[in-house]
Amino acid sequence: MSRGRALSLIAVVVLLLSSTGVGFAQDDRPQFAPEEVLVKFKPATSVRQIQAFGSSFQTLEVRYFDFIDVYHLKLPAGASVEATLEAMRQDRRVEYVEPNGLYYLDVVPNDSSFGDLWGLHNTGQDGGTPDADIDAPEAWEISTGSPDVVIAIIDSGLDMDHQDIASNLWTNPGEVAGNGVDDDGNGFIDDVHGWDFSSDDNDPSPAGGGCLGHGTHTAGTIGALGNNGLGVAGVNWDVQIMPIKAFRSVLGILCSASDADLIGSIQYHTRMGVLISSNSWGGGGANAAMQDAIRASNSLFVAAAGNGGLDGVGDNNDVTPSYPASYPLYNIVAVAATDRNDALAGFSNFGPTSVDLAAPGVAVLSTLPDDQYGSYSGTSMATPHVAGVAGLLLAQDPSLTINELKWRLLRAADNKGLPVISQGRLNAATSLSFGLSAPGVSTDIEPLSATDVPAGGSISFRVTLSNTTATGTTGTLRLYLRLANGQVISLGELSGALGGGESVSGEVTRNLPAAFTPGTTFRIFSQVETPGSLDEDWVEYHVVP
Repeated sequence: MSRGRALSLIAVVVLLLSSTGVGFAQDDRPQFAPEEVLVKFKPATSVRQIQAFGSSFQTLEVRYFDFIDVYHLKLPAGASVEATLEAMRQDRRVEYVEPNGLYYLDVVPNDSSFGDLWGLHNTGQDGGTPDADIDAPEAWEISTGSPDVVIAIIDSGLDMDHQDIASNLWTNPGEVAGNGVDDDGNGFIDDVHGWDFSSDDNDPSPAGGGCLGHGTHTAGTIGALGNNGLGVAGVNWDVQIMPIKAFRSVLGILCSASDADLIGSIQYHTRMGVLISSNSWGGGGANAAMQDAIRASNSLFVAAAGNGGLDGVGDNNDVTPSYPASYPLYNIVAVAATDRNDALAGFSNFGPTSVDLAAPGVAVLSTLPDDQYGSYSGTSMATPHVAGVAGLLLAQDPSLTINELKWRLLRAADNKGLPVISQGRLNAATSLSFGLSAPGVSTDIEPLSATDVPAGGSISFRVTLSNTTATGTTGTLRLYLRLANGQVISLGELSGALGGGESVSGEVTRNLPAAFTPGTTFRIFSQVETPGSLDEDWVEYHVVP
């Protein structure tokens, strides 16, 4: 038995769509799935030791997530999750163990208010404030998207035949439809248009019931076909939408997904090389396995900040974190919601140090299953606006790094004095304006030694900074290392002045840590930030015997 199949665990995430007259009080919703845990063992743990662990706790392996080395385990019937967690945490073989936490969709249906696309272009309609929008028409003068950009939507499924979405549906170029063969070797048979992790099949169609077409709605905001004379326009007129279904309808009023299914969804788009994902869900406590998965995705993970508590009023995530948006990871963009007057939505969570920016999220009109359209409210609706603009940025410049994408999103936000890090609301046109010229100060990193490095060896590289303007400026140079699992290690930081037209360079030599064994892959990044620009460059290394 391989180490990757020694054990496994199930995680359950529940997404609740609040609506008048039905639903569970938030305090009554389960916080984790019964009889399930997620376990990560210490690196030196052998297959035999893992098997012995499973025998002692009488667990059943459900799934193994190899990209983060985490096992999804089923406990014996009737076993207490709390007691099992306490016992497992005392075991010397365990690095961490977590419950299978529950999550909820961050949406409030608003079928009586269809309005129009005020979030993209606000002319003051329906009592709104003119220009309280993301300046989409101005952005479309620069870019309307690209079929080379793929955005993964982890949600409740997608109406893949919708008249406003079908032409922007992602198709797996390495898969032959209907032949019953895993043609591209990614572990999924006939995953032509994504995957359904809730049912473990290749049909990510809408879940129905309590899911209320949530996934189709968020997809329309990201990429409903524009300028086609039908329905609505997405932030991207041209894009590939990858539907990854994790949520299912429960009792007709709940929409649930497991931690395991969500982690599997993240692993899927990571393996397929997708750089942006839209995640309009949240709830529950912190979970180390989920945090590891998001970090290891090495992608921009756009997440809903959350819709507050039982009182319907948004909470301060600085005080009461809402996950996954509140994980302290550089690749997460946490999104609050604003209304058509640029005010924070009453239901929206916020956080001056934990939520990045806001976007339109009240009475947002978008696509629904069966060629329908409707308006929903929630940070669920704000999130795809941000993921969509990230797609426009990547269409404009496919070489952008995660940090460059995030910097342009936040720096371009229109300052509205909102209680978020940027204090602002998303602005697509300003974000894209950064790509119309070279950064004020650019950086280049050049390897001076082989990029295939023997274990225990050393690496050498040259870093160059160039001021592309005629005006002197100040800036900060940061060097950091990023492992394949997303872990970031700082290699140093230096601030100083650079004259107009000036270039400076320096050479760096570092010995590899002993932990960097053969098979380790890592990248060295050089980043320079000035008051008006951020630029990165990187080089990849491989540790060989």
